[in-house]
Amino acid sequence: MGTSFAAVVKQSASAAGWYRRRLSQDTFPGVAVLCYHGVLADPSMGAMPFEGLHVSAADLSEHCAVIRDTCHPISLDEWREALAGRCELPARPVLFTFDDGYRNVYIAARPILEAHEIPAVMFICTAPVERRQAFWYDSLALEAGEEAVESAKSMAADGWESLVNGLSRPVADEAPHAPMRPDEVVALAAHRLFEIGSHSASHPILAALDRDRQREEIEGSMRELSTWTGRRVRSFAYPNGRPGVDFTEETEAVVAQAGIDFAFTTSQGFARRDADRLRSRRFIMTRGISGAELAHRLTYSWRH
Repeated sequence: MGTSFAAVVKQSASAAGWYRRRLSQDTFPGVAVLCYHGVLADPSMGAMPFEGLHVSAADLSEHCAVIRDTCHPISLDEWREALAGRCELPARPVLFTFDDGYRNVYIAARPILEAHEIPAVMFICTAPVERRQAFWYDSLALEAGEEAVESAKSMAADGWESLVNGLSRPVADEAPHAPMRPDEVVALAAHRLFEIGSHSASHPILAALDRDRQREEIEGSMRELSTWTGRRVRSFAYPNGRPGVDFTEETEAVVAQAGIDFAFTTSQGFARRDADRLRSRRFIMTRGISGAELAHRLTYSWRH
C-alpha cells in the first residue's frame, strides 16, 4: 500500500519545520506520557503476536529526534521534583515509558534512548523475566490467536490462572517476544537515564482478583525488582490499564499502600498537573507512527 496523501503532507510539514515552529510557541496542558511496548530492530523478522504494539527501531529513533527537537524529555524524578515545588516543569514535557519488559527494549530501544539522551521508565512483569518464559498473552496468541487473549481477559480469576499455568513455555532469548533477563533489568536500573517500575508479576486483569491476590501481584513484583536491583520501586503501570475495567479503586488503594507514588493507565490524554498521580494518562504508541505523525499529534490531534 502506498503512502497516504495525509502522511505525505505531514512529512512535508515536518521537513519544512512547521511543527517545530508551532510547538515552540506552545505549552502543553500536562505531561505527554508516551506508552511503548516492544521495539523491533527489524520489523520484517517474522510474524509475532500483537504486532501493532511493537514499533520499529527506526520509528523510535524518529520519535526521539522529534521530542528532542520540539519538546522537553523529562524523567519521572524530574516530575516528582516539580510536584514537590523544587523545580518547574518545562513548557512541553514528555515522558517515555515502556510496558511489559520485552528484551528487544533492552537490545534495540536502549541504545536509541542513550544516543538521544532520553530518560524512560521501564515497567517490568517479573514472573516471565524470572522464569524465562513468554508473556502469557503472547503464548496464547501464538497457539490460539489474538481473539483468544481478549476472551481470556474476561475470565474469572481461577479460570485465568489455570489457563496461564497451562501456557508456561520456555522462550529463547533471541525470540522477538522474549522477556528481558534479570541481569538486563539490573543494568537498566543502574543506568542514569532509566527507572524500573512494576507492571505486576504476571500481567493479570487486576480487577478480576481479590484484594489479597492483587497485593501479591503488585507487592511481589516490587519485592522481586528491589531484590534484583537494590533499588526501591516507586512507579507502577496497571496491566491493560483501563480504569474501572482492568483495575478498580481497590487496586489503587493496594498500589498506594505499597508505596507507589506514580501509577499509569492506558487512558488517552495528557497527564494534567492537577490529576490523580495514581491514574496518570498516557498516549499509546503503535507501529507505523512516524516522526512526522507524532509531531502532528502533539501539535493538533492530541490537543482535542
